[in-house]
Amino acid sequence: MKKSMALLVIFVLGFSVVASGCISGGGGGTTTSTTSSEKGITLVIVTRHDATIQYKVKQLFLKSDIAKQYHITNIKFIGVPEALWPQYIKQGADVGWGGGPTLFDDMYKMGYLQPITDKKVLDLLGTKIPETLAGMPMVRKDQNGKVYWIAAALSSFGFTVNKQVLQKWNLPFPKKWEDIATAQWAVNPPQYGIADPTRSTSNTRIYQIILQTFGWDKGWQIMTLIAANSKIYEASDAVRDAVINGEIAAGNTIDFYGYTAMKQNPNCVYVIPQGESIINGDPIALLKYTKHPEAAQAFIYWVLTEGQAVWMSPDINRLPIWGGIFNETITQSYANVLFNGKFVGKTYGQARPALLKAYQIALNSKGIPFDDNKALKTVNSLQYYFKATLIDVNGPLHQAWTSIVNAYKQGKITQDQFNRLKEELTAPIQFKDPLTGQTVTFTEQYAEKINDKIATDAAFQSQIMQEWRQAAQAKYNKVLQDLKTMTG
Repeated sequence: MKKSMALLVIFVLGFSVVASGCISGGGGGTTTSTTSSEKGITLVIVTRHDATIQYKVKQLFLKSDIAKQYHITNIKFIGVPEALWPQYIKQGADVGWGGGPTLFDDMYKMGYLQPITDKKVLDLLGTKIPETLAGMPMVRKDQNGKVYWIAAALSSFGFTVNKQVLQKWNLPFPKKWEDIATAQWAVNPPQYGIADPTRSTSNTRIYQIILQTFGWDKGWQIMTLIAANSKIYEASDAVRDAVINGEIAAGNTIDFYGYTAMKQNPNCVYVIPQGESIINGDPIALLKYTKHPEAAQAFIYWVLTEGQAVWMSPDINRLPIWGGIFNETITQSYANVLFNGKFVGKTYGQARPALLKAYQIALNSKGIPFDDNKALKTVNSLQYYFKATLIDVNGPLHQAWTSIVNAYKQGKITQDQFNRLKEELTAPIQFKDPLTGQTVTFTEQYAEKINDKIATDAAFQSQIMQEWRQAAQAKYNKVLQDLKTMTG
């Protein structure tokens, strides 16, 4: 069924561009900007949204009155990782959509977004679209009040649990992040899943949440133990699929991945760690070099209004930024695309009561007072340090931690020795700073200091990551050696 759906999506998307070498008007041309022909405008959208969203949006939007009014006759989606966004933006893509606020703030800082100026869009702010929600920004403005991105959907962050696998491994049901960072989860093979933050904006946000929940030092200790108990996946959707398929008992997920898992496998449940999560806005933005700013902003307006219905599809399961969509009546055309022709005349809330409930729970969830500006100051450093010390040398980390736990369970070391080894394992590494030659640790202040350089200077990034990797490997090896000394 999944295979046939994937083939259908590929067929219908037709000329949509996914990770292609150029943005073209079609027909084998080499045009590097969006196209406007006698037949109308083709909008190019750089996105992290998957093919299912692309397919349904294309089906609905191109039939809309807005598309006809602005002579938009085609949409081409460019689905690429964050690192490739600047390339396609420079080539003239019109809209950036989906991928989380970290990605969009990066594009904003690099000057790849332009202000949204359409009055219809701006009039939505503070009315249909909240400017803040649960203390988090749903709009990014500059010091002059110009709007650079607007949230088009909501997200919470937590983990998805496969109850059947949890029971099989006799693991405790986790309710908070620190529940994963325990000796009970130190099993072989690992039964928790995390993703590389340099490839996953949602996992990056999860790690930022943990740091702000527990503070920098304790946060890294907890993340070290979570990583020690984890199987590493390249991307966040792979973590979700592993939980659904029973490969692991639980894993980091953004909310809609959790809802998808629950739909596909009744043994799965999505958990928002109470008091240890946030509500995020997933943005849409006008790109710097668009040749069709009016048409692009018309698309943005559609996404923020009637296009919110796309999130209601059982194949998508996203929380809308505009809660009023749950009260809107489903038309035949939308029913055909979103619900296989069902629920005509009903409201979206009646058609999707579970999603409405999830929306209400998310809005009422107790979160942390998350400081978005603080998170931005260390986001790049966090991603690369996490990758170097917890992802790239995860094998030695897992081996050291499970060896400590097993030695304690077998009575080979005392509680005091266990605590000392655990503290040693989770202590900050010491490394040589390539900038000064001095031996330093990865403090929050140091992370802020190198945050921009590590993202823009490839040589520095490579050098310091190697320093981190080697220092982390040496630490894990020393912990194992200390354990051997204790056990004889």
